[in-house]
Amino acid sequence: MEQSFSERVAQAKQAVTSVSPQDAANLRGGCEEVVFVDPRPAEAIASTTGIIPGANNVSLDQIQRGELPAALDNKATRVVTACQAGPMGAIAAHELQKLGFVRVSYLDGGTQGWLDAGLPTHR
Repeated sequence: MEQSFSERVAQAKQAVTSVSPQDAANLRGGCEEVVFVDPRPAEAIASTTGIIPGANNVSLDQIQRGELPAALDNKATRVVTACQAGPMGAIAAHELQKLGFVRVSYLDGGTQGWLDAGLPTHR
């Protein structure tokens, strides 16, 4: 039996750590490479919170199929996933973890949390 969205979110949140918007912004400003991934459809990004500057828009379906951009060629790369509010970002992070990524987390509160922290997005 297939899991519900809520069950998938709960499982993902148990398996993957979250990072606060401020901590994610600090990671971005640090010396190591951090790749941000937004798993929402492009239309959803444009019609809601926008996307974190420099983030890769890679749908959840693409992630599940292993269709990843070149920015994710190295599974040791630090990855932060973010959707609008967090749940889909948690699932995306968990899917990346299943693909072998070892330093992946999801943005607590998603891009809405990012905006609420006073950080910019692009539409």
